[in-house]
Amino acid sequence: MKRGIPLFIFLISIAVGSEKSPYFKIEGDHEIDCFPLKSSHSAVTITGSIADITLTQIYTNDGNKTIDATYLFPASSGAAVHGMMMKIGDRTIKAEIQEKTKARQAFEEAKNQKKSASLLTQKRPNLFSMEMATILPGDQLTLTLNYSEILKPNSGDYEFVIPTAIGPRYRERSTPPNSIEKHFLNEGQQTRTRFSVNVNLSSPLPIQKLACPSHEQSTITFKSKTSASLDLNEAEPDRDFIIRYQLSGQKILSGLLSHKGSEENTFLIQLEPPREIKPQDIPERDFIFVIDVSGSMKGFPLNLAKDLFRELAQELRPEDQFNILLFAGANKVLSGKSLQATDANVDRAINFLNSSDGTGGTRLLNALEEALELPHDHDHSRSLILISDGYIEAETEVFDLIKNKARGTNIFPLGVGSSVNRHLLEGLSHFTGRDHFIVTHSSESDTAVTRFKNIISTPVLTNIQITSEGVALSDLLPACQPDLFYGQTLSLVGKWQGSGTIFMTGTTGNGERITQRFEIQNSSIHPSLPTLWARTKVKELSDFAQITDRDTEKKQVTEIGLKYQLLTPFTSFVAITEEIRETEGKSMLVKQAKPLPLGVSNSAKVKGNGSPNDIPEPSSGLLILLVGALTLSLRIRN
Repeated sequence: MKRGIPLFIFLISIAVGSEKSPYFKIEGDHEIDCFPLKSSHSAVTITGSIADITLTQIYTNDGNKTIDATYLFPASSGAAVHGMMMKIGDRTIKAEIQEKTKARQAFEEAKNQKKSASLLTQKRPNLFSMEMATILPGDQLTLTLNYSEILKPNSGDYEFVIPTAIGPRYRERSTPPNSIEKHFLNEGQQTRTRFSVNVNLSSPLPIQKLACPSHEQSTITFKSKTSASLDLNEAEPDRDFIIRYQLSGQKILSGLLSHKGSEENTFLIQLEPPREIKPQDIPERDFIFVIDVSGSMKGFPLNLAKDLFRELAQELRPEDQFNILLFAGANKVLSGKSLQATDANVDRAINFLNSSDGTGGTRLLNALEEALELPHDHDHSRSLILISDGYIEAETEVFDLIKNKARGTNIFPLGVGSSVNRHLLEGLSHFTGRDHFIVTHSSESDTAVTRFKNIISTPVLTNIQITSEGVALSDLLPACQPDLFYGQTLSLVGKWQGSGTIFMTGTTGNGERITQRFEIQNSSIHPSLPTLWARTKVKELSDFAQITDRDTEKKQVTEIGLKYQLLTPFTSFVAITEEIRETEGKSMLVKQAKPLPLGVSNSAKVKGNGSPNDIPEPSSGLLILLVGALTLSLRIRN
């Protein structure tokens, strides 16, 4: 029964937690069609793994009152929004990027002066807000938004998504109100809005598969082995638009894109593992287990750590290495250097683990410092597996240590316990570029151990180094290249000067040292690279700024946003007409309902005060699916 419950809860979370696309959230009372979104068209150009999107939406004010309005729309968390235009009638306004507070002040001042204006801000990394002021009766607005993003595959499958609806969201009592909830059409009530998409896909590598699972009516045309197009005519915006494609083959593949600007040059290198790997493709490995044995880990958490080691030890090869560092108030290391994975050494390690039963405090920073200083044979792929509940108050110091000292080490955090420090574990995951896992109950142990073991045990290219000849490289992100693991793509962005060759060198599973050559002068050109480099840098800085609340990082993010014309948590786009619009009285604040996403019932329309009656419920059809999934999981359990 216990294993069925997480699956049941997981499916419910999918049913009620979807966050989808742009619809006006308009405040006040008015007719539903007073300010409808008439049409939305996305023109998408995908070059290999980079998507450039021009989103054009047309709105009208068919009411008889001047209005102000706000709407929200989501996008990928990696979307780099770098341009906005708004056309009102025959007036076209190009938005300017400004520091967030100054942009807000300019917008409010224009609003008070009865000028038409728009303000685009980032509410979350994947959710944006557009505010508009002084929209007269009969006005037609054409909004054009430009953004780009780097697409990264999951086990060889690239995915590109355009959100198309915003779903109701449940708000906990402790969560402050926001403008996402409110005002939805009833279940089955259709909107007159339609959206369309045109995608042009090209790649330096053959496109192996291209599909649109969300909209099977889409038309796909292959122009050659390396280019294709996809067209979706007018459709109802009740689900995400999703396309998937593959580029990978049986070998490690790589590619280079570059851009030469007037002030600086940027590039992107991507390295993709093969779709299938064999045991001989996996290089020699070195696992460093850093295990929390403090008092809070006593019982199930520490037992899971021991189980994980035993599971992984069964698959270690004689050429693999391992070590264990136990920490609480002090550190205790199995060996001064990593041990060969012999039966005798594995038995020694298990006895070492069994000697600890959980006592003392949690001095994680000291433990990580010592673990990162342990001798390292660079012919082995080193992975540090951190197992802890994270009960510390030195998160900032730990993040600094990982950023500055973890070069050449892959770090995989595993949180264990009923109430782990997610702030710490998710932060570590972000800064190391690796997945993190959290296990809150012993019923999840078997599944978690198996999945975690599969992820950490399959490096395919190690000791990756970037060098150059005739060209100077700078501002590389990530600054230190991690190992390439099965199912993951290594993306490297940076800046260059000169004309020459970039070399990427790494060690394969059979010990062969391979080198990929990239000629700058022969590389494919892509104009979005400066923006994408800036977005990558902003993600690193802004996430760290929000985690640590440091003004230094906030200032750097603001400067990058202003220099690269980029929407960030601290910069916004604002557009203001010069003329004062002829209108009497104050603008009317109005509401417009949004359609419910496909499969979501009226019961999902919550008030948002956190009471039990506000919890969204799935439709009857989805409940049947959930019950069936729960029954199946119970049968498997039995």
